[in-house]
Amino acid sequence: MVSGEAYFAPRYYAMLGYEENAFEPSFESFRELVHPDDWFRVVNSLRTAFEPEGPLFECEFRMRTPDDACRWVSSRGLITERSPDGQPLRMVGTLRDVHERHEAEAALLGQLAETQRLNAELEEAQVQLVQSEKMASIGQLSAGVAHEMNTPLGFVKSNIGTLENYVGTLLELLAGYQQATAGMAGVPELDEVREQLALAELDYLRSDIPELFSETRDGIQRVQRIVSDLKDFSHLGGEGWGYADIHRGLDSSLNILRNEIKHRADVVREYASLPELWCQSSQLNQVFLNLLANAAHSIEGRGRITVRTRVEGEFVVVEIEDTGCGIPPENLKRIFDAFFTTKPVGKGTGLGLSISYGIIRKHSGRIEVSSRPGHGSIFQVFLPLHGSAPGASDESAMPDEDGSPD
Repeated sequence: MVSGEAYFAPRYYAMLGYEENAFEPSFESFRELVHPDDWFRVVNSLRTAFEPEGPLFECEFRMRTPDDACRWVSSRGLITERSPDGQPLRMVGTLRDVHERHEAEAALLGQLAETQRLNAELEEAQVQLVQSEKMASIGQLSAGVAHEMNTPLGFVKSNIGTLENYVGTLLELLAGYQQATAGMAGVPELDEVREQLALAELDYLRSDIPELFSETRDGIQRVQRIVSDLKDFSHLGGEGWGYADIHRGLDSSLNILRNEIKHRADVVREYASLPELWCQSSQLNQVFLNLLANAAHSIEGRGRITVRTRVEGEFVVVEIEDTGCGIPPENLKRIFDAFFTTKPVGKGTGLGLSISYGIIRKHSGRIEVSSRPGHGSIFQVFLPLHGSAPGASDESAMPDEDGSPD
């Protein structure tokens, strides 16, 4: 070992494909034949074996063949002689060809990786199928609601306008009647009518009836906005890519969840000026709906949900912060896994965040989350400013060369 001299049996050369005595039998020759990526592992094994009362040298590594390929070998060695101070002087060892085993293991690992990839694709396809069915159901519901509500809303709104004109005419007529009969006296029937008008509080009615009509018109407009928000949310008419107003999608989602949120939290909107984004708006609305619903469900008692938007570098950031119960650290790494949920059985499918993660990834974005148990959570959605997502192949619908959506 000290001299660096070595003896290689004829089988050593043959196993690696060399002619006998094709290279000088020395430790340096051995080192040059070992694959550079494996040399560190060989040295570490040797260093351990060289220690006093060290174990056998055992290591598997690759060695170069004449055609610049590599073969896997398994080597074992035993220190047979040491100096008085314990330094190794001589080692006897063997090399065994294990290349086929390593090839088989590599093939098996490749098959395993392919199986895992196919399983991931299958799981993603399953999640996408659930999402598609969910969105299709929402779209059908929205279409049905719109169809059933638009017609009665139309004639109610028209009739309210007509009725307001009629009532206005009657009030003017009564006012004229009062003015015309103000100086007349001694007519019992007229005195009786005056008493009825006094009981009816005509002056109060003149001020209150217009307010009632105004509130009614406002209610009708709110119902119409709900129908419009349902249409915007489901994006009836297609799932194609196009430019969309992120704030409109957020507002639509908040309006859809209004009844879910109003009893739990106050909503604070902190919107920055944003350009329209190239996206699938209905799918982004699904993300916003899931995040906002989760924020509302996390709040016990009364809390606050803050929705912020901003431009950060090359991304538009949508931030949804709640003052809810927060997420335990052990669950943070799993919240985007399909079918993982902390809700009781029957209360959640565990698909909302997984679907959201897939949608944002398809938009070349990302979702980040931070949470403190007992203090709330913050979900941040990063969406690229410049459209490069699938479906943006139509040059006439693509952003300008500088990526601007204008």
